Amino acid sequence: MARKRIDWETLEPALRKRKKEELLKVLRDAYQALSASDVVSVFGAYVDFTTLDLQSPRSQGMAPNRLLAAVQNFHNQSLAGQYYESFQVNSQNFMEKSEGTELWISECNQLFDKCVEFSAQGHHAEVHAAMDLLFELLAQLDIGNDEIIFFADEAGSWQVGLNDEKVLPAYFTSLAAVAKPEDYALRVMEIIEQHGSYASENFFEVARKVANEAQQEALAKKRGLI
Repeated sequence: MARKRIDWETLEPALRKRKKEELLKVLRDAYQALSASDVVSVFGAYVDFTTLDLQSPRSQGMAPNRLLAAVQNFHNQSLAGQYYESFQVNSQNFMEKSEGTELWISECNQLFDKCVEFSAQGHHAEVHAAMDLLFELLAQLDIGNDEIIFFADEAGSWQVGLNDEKVLPAYFTSLAAVAKPEDYALRVMEIIEQHGSYASENFFEVARKVANEAQQEALAKKRGLI
């Protein structure tokens, strides 16, 4: 049997008796119970998100395994539709994005940025796994999975605004550190086709430079150069 909802008039006096630290804990628990878009809707009335440093001190000191866990959580929440927030589209608002969509794009790019940082630090196994999960989400957008986030206009990963010039070299560096030659070549081909076709020769040169000799040979064969 479902419990009866407690009236706010009954709950408020009890909350007023609690200390500030206890109320902050209540807010944190409420935050964790909300979907990503509801966080924006509820807390956005009191907090200007544009002034916040979304890379918190705790995330700045994030360990590589915590980065991967954060990406896995983001991946799971995305596939579960936690960021999906639609609106009635008309001729005036078809270029707009919902708060849930804006939040997803922001968090996705932040996670890619953090992956780039960790790749430069040599944490290649974690970065490779994390970026593969993020690239999988972008691929889902491109094949028309409309349950992750809502686009009023044409959907696709191009709407995310990924910084390919920064992200792809970092990904290739970490990929080269962990992948077998054939796997490296195949994955480089896939990623450049999906995200770097506009400057494919430049990206192939980057991928060649960070690869070992066996990986370079496999990539050249895959491209039909030898």
